Amino acid sequence: MTTSDFQYTVSRDEVTGVYKGTLDIQLPPICVTRYKADKNDFKYEMSRAVTDVVEAIIEKHMDD
Repeated sequence: MTTSDFQYTVSRDEVTGVYKGTLDIQLPPICVTRYKADKNDFKYEMSRAVTDVVEAIIEKHMDD
């Protein structure tokens, strides 16, 4: 699938027979907000929040 900001291809290597998947995506700015009682909890929480957004974007494009 290809759009101006999302390119996904799958091809089979003729020598090995193994599939190769390549994803090139230009992401929009992502802003997440979380509230925590302990500021040490933010590193994991913010990383997880951004990962969730990116996963949703990729799944949407791959389902289209």
